[in-house]
Amino acid sequence: MINKILYGSQTKAAIENFPFDYHKVLKEFVYAMVQVKKAAAVANFKAGKVDKKISDKMVFACDEILKGKYDDQFVVSAHHGGAGTSVNMNVNEVIGTLASAHPNDHVNSSQSTNDVNPSALKIASIKLTEKLLKSLDYLIATMDAKSKEYKDVRKLGRTHIQDAVPTTLGAEFTSYRDILIRDQKRIGDSLEYFYELNLGGTAVGNSVNAPEIYIKNVYLELQKVTGIKNLKPLENLMSGTSSDTDFCFLSSAVNILCLDISKIVLDLRFMSSGPKGGIGEITFSELQPGSSIMPGKVNPIVAETMNQTYYLVSGKNLSIHQAAEGAQLELGVMLPIIADSLITMLKIVDTALVLFADRGIKNIVVNRARCLEHLEKSTAYSTLLTPRLGYDAVSKVVKESVATGKTIREVILEKKLLTNEELDKLLIIK
Repeated sequence: MINKILYGSQTKAAIENFPFDYHKVLKEFVYAMVQVKKAAAVANFKAGKVDKKISDKMVFACDEILKGKYDDQFVVSAHHGGAGTSVNMNVNEVIGTLASAHPNDHVNSSQSTNDVNPSALKIASIKLTEKLLKSLDYLIATMDAKSKEYKDVRKLGRTHIQDAVPTTLGAEFTSYRDILIRDQKRIGDSLEYFYELNLGGTAVGNSVNAPEIYIKNVYLELQKVTGIKNLKPLENLMSGTSSDTDFCFLSSAVNILCLDISKIVLDLRFMSSGPKGGIGEITFSELQPGSSIMPGKVNPIVAETMNQTYYLVSGKNLSIHQAAEGAQLELGVMLPIIADSLITMLKIVDTALVLFADRGIKNIVVNRARCLEHLEKSTAYSTLLTPRLGYDAVSKVVKESVATGKTIREVILEKKLLTNEELDKLLIIK
């Protein structure tokens, strides 16, 4: 349904001033701002700044917006200047029209763009990050299942992409699982700073036009509205108006997660190279034809998507950091790009984690024979034999293996340095 225009002059000015062919301010950010406005409407009534009738009408308007009935009214480009004043006023004007209230005197009472927007971004980020962490839990569980499934798959371990020592595919997946668990903890740690808001600080953090009774009640109401129970004001509200680095902490943690996943994916793509002309230790199930010209070609499309997710996220992360550095004195004026980049990042990564688990990791097929073949043909056993035969003797075996094309096992058995049973006992892989 297309509604009649509910926004006013400041929103119309923003449309003219920021005519970018770009998406509008993301609805997660808008809805979080509307939740702040709903809490403020009740808190301002309790502080005696608006009457009960206007407060109730603003609350009702906010509820209607949160049902998605007026999404078409939030029309400001996500790429805009002014520290987010345009989107704050877009929200104020729509609520004001619906509630027959003044967008500044009533809807924005006791507030400023400078405390509403960062607070709304923290609220939106908490919800999106909690969802992302559940998806990460799912990916970790998927990795754990694979680590158990592959625990007996003996294979060649590699360093510098060269033959190193024996390992198992299960051990590699256990490593991947635990890398992700550390990433999960980093992201969880970063959320600690998101429950402390600068709401009530108004323009520069010294609470001009925001009574103490309003500040006390707006947090109580905001906890009810959002369902986030431990929201509280920063000890120094100005610090939250001036600095945006709490967002940098979260974006960095998510960026590190994507970096780790991209590294894991590069490992898997290396092991899946081939299937005949490469390593060929694993393959990915075919999800779609891999080529418009080469029949039967299968490409690791989900793995490649995860690499590109990291590239996208690392760019967003850099934007967030540079925008935070661009804060001046008492205000982080570059918040719009921080909000758009962070919310986009969290949404894309959440989707990518489930995609990677369901269409990537679960679809891996192991070529056990190829894994063992690479191990047996390599020189990787030499390190395990050194304690028994000595470095010099094993070095001669390795050189002969390389020169003749025989396996380490074949050379040792031919020279009767060990029996086959003795060799198997020494080559147990943990």
